[in-house]
Amino acid sequence: MSIKITLARSPQEIDDALWLRHEVFVIEDGKFGGQALHGERLVDKFDAFPSVYHVVAYEDEHPVATMRLVRDSPVGLPVDELYDFTEFRTRALDDLPTLGPDWQGRDAAVFGSAGMLAIRKPWRRRRDVIRAMFRMAATVCQSYGASHVVVVVNHETAGMYRRFGFVALAEKIWVAEIGNHVIPLAGVSQEFLSWALGNVAESALADFQDSFERLVLRKDEVVFHEGSAGAHAYVVQSGEVRITRQTPDGHELTLAHLGPSALFGELALIDDQPRAASAVALSDVELMTLDRQTFQSQLQAHPERSRSLFKVFAQRMRSMDKLAMVLAFAPPAERLDFALDTARKDATPDPKQPETRLFRGGPRELALMAAVAEDLVLARLALAATQGLLEFSDRHISFKAL
Repeated sequence: MSIKITLARSPQEIDDALWLRHEVFVIEDGKFGGQALHGERLVDKFDAFPSVYHVVAYEDEHPVATMRLVRDSPVGLPVDELYDFTEFRTRALDDLPTLGPDWQGRDAAVFGSAGMLAIRKPWRRRRDVIRAMFRMAATVCQSYGASHVVVVVNHETAGMYRRFGFVALAEKIWVAEIGNHVIPLAGVSQEFLSWALGNVAESALADFQDSFERLVLRKDEVVFHEGSAGAHAYVVQSGEVRITRQTPDGHELTLAHLGPSALFGELALIDDQPRAASAVALSDVELMTLDRQTFQSQLQAHPERSRSLFKVFAQRMRSMDKLAMVLAFAPPAERLDFALDTARKDATPDPKQPETRLFRGGPRELALMAAVAEDLVLARLALAATQGLLEFSDRHISFKAL
């Protein structure tokens, strides 16, 4: 079942975050005495501040993980109660000239903290969910203008933070109130964001990255069905997605295989028409999602953000026009050439063989793309294989570098 990661905005979502903390820290992990607290909510003074943000992960409608982000204020940060960050705050000034034009000449860094990471036991091995939560956290830190992020974490999870670019500031420290060892770490928010976005930073919706939610799916899970109502666009963060459509005679036609940074479902941002195609996860997938209401309100405030998206619309329309012409008028051999070219473009680098690109579909998939008999595809692929241009199986086509 897919897992949605969102920034809590409604009272119910914020309450879900407070309940999750209690459920995980007190009930499941036995911290804070291990006895249920009054109201079954774990809160402190920072939760009442306007500069606090809660990231919450839901499986279906059930909250399964949460994290709290706090922007610095005159009363400090939650982590200041566990470790003295004065020395790091002073050193952080030296980073400002390297953070780009917006920070040139500024005489003060802006700090944020991340903490209260609570994940229910059945989901603690879901590294994809944890990564997605931290990526969401990075964009939230960017949205409130943090230059640096500081954390104090359970010593058992410190290694995970180091992979995200954080550096330990001290050895583990025993905190009697929590009943556990903790480690203080710190990082530059720009580096955190760079890790979080990767090549997605160049996507058509990059300007809206501070408004994205995230969706994590397992292989073969459906993102949306053809004919269903749509209100979201998607950008592939990791994994691959297949876009398909039903032909009038009931066959499934593959329109595209999409890899990291690819945009799909974008027409739902403009109108409320049913989905024109289906989208299915070809592998474990993490998606960035943007809903229509947020997109349109952002576009009114920042109309310049529409430029890159409208370029994508134009390119997509040209591609679909070409596909329609090929399928309607081209002979089978030309349709197959077109499908092979599309498959090569959709293929992604093979992690096991860097010199090749992998298309996650075999002869049957290609036959559906070209609307030709599978025997014709097998013959063409076999010829190309003898020429050393590719290798194929029932499920994959591996294209050699040209």
